[in-house]
Amino acid sequence: GDRSILVIVMKENKLRWRPHGGDIEKPEDDSQGKSNPRTQQLSLYKRVERLGVNVVRNARALTLRHYGIAALVVVVIFTMYQNDIVIGRRGVLTKAFINVSRLVAQSRFYLHFWTYVSPGAAATWLKAKQYYETQRPLFEEAARNFELHPYWAKTEINTIDAGWYEMITLRGKAMEKMLREEQRDDFRIEKDKCQMYKFFTENKFRTAKILGYWDDYEEFTDDLFTGKAIPANASWPTFFKCCHLTQGSSESTIMLKSQDWVDNNKGYLTKFIKEKWEYRADDWERPWAKYMNPLTDSLVPGIMLQGPYGTSYDEMNMKPSVIELKVETFWGRAYLASCNFGRDTIILRDGSIEVFPTWWQNKVNAHSESTYNTWIRTEGHLEKVWHLAETAAKIMGIDQVRIDIFIKKGDPDAIAINENSISSGMGYRAHFEFMPKIWAQGHVEKWYKTYEGKSKDLPVYKQNFPEKSCPNAHLITTPPPYV
Repeated sequence: GDRSILVIVMKENKLRWRPHGGDIEKPEDDSQGKSNPRTQQLSLYKRVERLGVNVVRNARALTLRHYGIAALVVVVIFTMYQNDIVIGRRGVLTKAFINVSRLVAQSRFYLHFWTYVSPGAAATWLKAKQYYETQRPLFEEAARNFELHPYWAKTEINTIDAGWYEMITLRGKAMEKMLREEQRDDFRIEKDKCQMYKFFTENKFRTAKILGYWDDYEEFTDDLFTGKAIPANASWPTFFKCCHLTQGSSESTIMLKSQDWVDNNKGYLTKFIKEKWEYRADDWERPWAKYMNPLTDSLVPGIMLQGPYGTSYDEMNMKPSVIELKVETFWGRAYLASCNFGRDTIILRDGSIEVFPTWWQNKVNAHSESTYNTWIRTEGHLEKVWHLAETAAKIMGIDQVRIDIFIKKGDPDAIAINENSISSGMGYRAHFEFMPKIWAQGHVEKWYKTYEGKSKDLPVYKQNFPEKSCPNAHLITTPPPYV
């Protein structure tokens, strides 16, 4: 037939049929085995042209039904995002991604991988390792003189190679079990901010001024708007905090800028206070949420107001800021501090200040020695910071705790405790690999002594140093700074 004749003619002339119509095209002769750059360029242009033609043709073929389906898909995705269904800020996929990324970032695999990529990362890791090796004997010595409150001795740890997040998860598992089987609520030393601050003030630690506690949100709202909650001579700003919400993801702390600001935002504040009162903490950002959430679910809601702490000039960010050092302690001894200027800035006991100022350094964990805010070291703040954190940890009789401390440039004696954490999610870079070893080894090898004093059966938040009714009173030679 005609088609057979056409096929024969095409074969004889080395022609090829265009499947979508158009002229018959004869390919370039490459019998010499050499490609023609101009031919390749034209071929690319033709491919792009064809793609454009196909896109236009398919677009013209779309009907109202197709557009309706596309619009519906967009609406569904937007609704899911807005309501945190699967996607969105707290959707299942988002939570899974954040949890996995956090686990990876503190894993040995991740830390070691970058040491093969970046000499700076290798140097940072080696420094962290050497620091650990010099500190480990000092922590063993401290632990062998340390009295551990029985509550913390229930954490079951079988290996010194447990990771940071694994250690916190094991602690959470033990606390959840003690709440369920023994109704022990010692975790309130951190998970209940009202109880936390009462512990600090009863033990004579200096904090930013506490203006009051409330156990009824409607009463608090009325006191706030009538001026009863905040005295006329109070310093501004004032900070509203929910005692039953300690996780950063709860976003429960709000700064009340001034009395005029409060008066002009009554509608917003009324709604915010009620929502946070009814909200129950969900530590979804962390792998230990399974065990920690039942603890926070058991808390009675509460509200507190707290005054401000003085600012210092932050040389890195070039603005006034409240400088806070978050000190990790093990067995009553401080290991390092994470500071709130820069990202994951780390200060060691030898005074070195590790910063990660560039995108690449931040990515691969390669530090530089900070030239900013060195007054933290030269003015003598660190000695006081270490001592204050260690004193709080000893009274709590706790194997590990992070004590958050405010400092003020030019006045080392103005030091004050802000908060504490028994499930710290801070970024410790290369130190992630070594800090949990000191924590775990003390348990595995039983470095510690179990506290057997008169308050051993009392919750951790009831331990009282002024009455000498607490663990490690014999180790506290200098009392905490008074309020």
